[in-house]
Amino acid sequence: MPRVTPLLMLLGLAVVTPVAAAPDSDVWRMVSTYLIKEAEIALDDLPAPADPANAREREFCTAVVALSQQTVTEARIAEVERRLTALHDAQADDEIGRASLFLLGRIAQVFRAVPDNDRAADCYRRLLTGEVTDHWADLARVKLALLEIYVLPAAAPAARIAAVESLLTGVTDPVTRRDLHRLAARGLMFYGLDPARTLEHLLASESIGGLRGMPAADQVVQICNVAWQLGRHEVSDTFREKLRRDYPRDPRIYLLDQRAAGQPVPVGTKKGGA
Repeated sequence: MPRVTPLLMLLGLAVVTPVAAAPDSDVWRMVSTYLIKEAEIALDDLPAPADPANAREREFCTAVVALSQQTVTEARIAEVERRLTALHDAQADDEIGRASLFLLGRIAQVFRAVPDNDRAADCYRRLLTGEVTDHWADLARVKLALLEIYVLPAAAPAARIAAVESLLTGVTDPVTRRDLHRLAARGLMFYGLDPARTLEHLLASESIGGLRGMPAADQVVQICNVAWQLGRHEVSDTFREKLRRDYPRDPRIYLLDQRAAGQPVPVGTKKGGA
């Protein structure tokens, strides 16, 4: 059976590339570099695969290429859904079956004119059942966390955060764990909930690392602000110096210095201080 591995996120859907050097590899490379029309032409020119496993991968590739075409139409989405559903139903537990289920969730969430968030959440939750922990489960956790925070019905904001925190159980991939901590912190700030828990999640995310650029600087500023709010000035000072060291041109350094010096500073309206 051909294996597929994640290559990048394209238009919100996961594009994959075969490990083996097969004729399909050129098509995947085209998709990964946004040459979608060229990929469609190359795919049409390929001979029909004789091996059932290769035929399964070819069908998945065809669905991904179709979904990547612009402009996306409801008729094309329906056809892609039919192909992906058939692939998943034929074999749900191989990587193509699980990738198909993830893409069905993404279609329901972002490709339909009217999102079906309940269906998307169901697809993501199905990827989290059982003992399989793979890239598709990691992606599903993060997408589901966003739905839990902002979209899905909940009795109270605290229940939304609890749902996200529950997704941390069993996570082994550090990037997924980091992103879930970030989302939990973001949700707590968005709803104005417990700043102490917010700081815990921010520090947990920071300890894992890997962020770059503005998201990384924003997280450092968030830690500064939440720690200051809690009266933990030593933590705030530590991360203020980290901001100065790692992002010396960040204009927020001046405001943080003014506050530490006891000077009045503007009160921001954006939650989290980022």
